[in-house]
Amino acid sequence: MSKTLSQFKTELPEKDEHKTSREYKKLSPKMKKAVDAIFKEMDAKPSNFLNTFEKTINDVSKKFKVPQKQLMDYFETEVLSI
Repeated sequence: MSKTLSQFKTELPEKDEHKTSREYKKLSPKMKKAVDAIFKEMDAKPSNFLNTFEKTINDVSKKFKVPQKQLMDYFETEVLSI
């Protein structure tokens, strides 16, 4: 059974799909950069990401100087809004 290219395209998630959400659009530019960095890390190491999620949040929080709680709140609201 073979699939056409268009069928594969619809099955693959878009790389920056998180940028289309309502919650993401509400974020400040600084928070958007932090969230993008977290998603980039997740794309780089998808198998290990869940094990290091809190550490990644902590590292990104320090790097972009955004509150760790705000990042966690963003991801919680994104998960609950799905």
